[in-house]
Amino acid sequence: MKNHFKITACIVFVAGIVGISASTIFGYSSGPPDGRTGSPADSSKTCNDTGCHNTYALNSRSETFSVSAPSSYTLGEVLNITVSFSNSNTAKHGFELSALDTNNNHVGTFSSVDGDGNTQTSNGDYIKHTSAGSSQSGNASWNVYWTAPTSEVQNPVTFYAAGNEANGDSTPQGDYIYTTTTQSSTVATTPTTTPTATPIATPTTSACEPESITLDTKKLNLKLGESKTVTVTVSGSDDCKSEGVTVNAVVKTGKNRVTIDSATDTTDSNGRATFTITAGQKKGNAKVVFTAEDSEGEVYTTFVIVKIRKK
Repeated sequence: MKNHFKITACIVFVAGIVGISASTIFGYSSGPPDGRTGSPADSSKTCNDTGCHNTYALNSRSETFSVSAPSSYTLGEVLNITVSFSNSNTAKHGFELSALDTNNNHVGTFSSVDGDGNTQTSNGDYIKHTSAGSSQSGNASWNVYWTAPTSEVQNPVTFYAAGNEANGDSTPQGDYIYTTTTQSSTVATTPTTTPTATPIATPTTSACEPESITLDTKKLNLKLGESKTVTVTVSGSDDCKSEGVTVNAVVKTGKNRVTIDSATDTTDSNGRATFTITAGQKKGNAKVVFTAEDSEGEVYTTFVIVKIRKK
């Protein structure tokens, strides 16, 4: 009976990879069932199992299957994570991803990139490919979001992923299954210090005290080596524009994918500061964060997700 359930679960994974519908008796139309990431919470199970994708041993080829995530996070932060294959030449690909703390509890919440259509979630604990997302030949990749826990968990958080490199023949034979992990830990919170009598920073010269910071775009698409300029606007009460405010810029994730022309810029009379973002020679996603601070030390933040593609 146990083998029957294993076979049933993996048949569903096959259906997801080749983009056909499984019988409604199984309750899945695409993507693998939950609990196949190879994690301790999944009892190390993948679809490299009896009666499923077991033609070859687990991780038996040299093709690279990987998960790219920031090495640290702050509580409640939304991280951009990339799951990808390299050196691959098969017709179909799939994956499933989960996140566990050191007690092997599921932590954080996964979500799909808006309008992407290549991934789907299960109660936020698992994220996996869709039928559309499996139809990638060669070096397939998926971009997903993970919202970090809002309270402390047992660190580090480990991301467990299983991937399927499938030949697209609509059977579980001749396909390769891989597993991989990566880790991320919370950033220690800096305690608030007592202000000193001597000013440690020059306050803004604007009579319009900052109360918000906005960006002219939330998503930026760049080709390899391409540059584009983004505009940050700092505003105060009654939508006045804050002049003379220092805006800071930092590549939060994907530091090997993009660069910024300057780490700081000062707002003009319209409350605007501009930065030029340049893509490197590696495709994928990056996150650039912009901050501005008022005279009382309150920090306002905005960000842009940069997607780098070959063409």
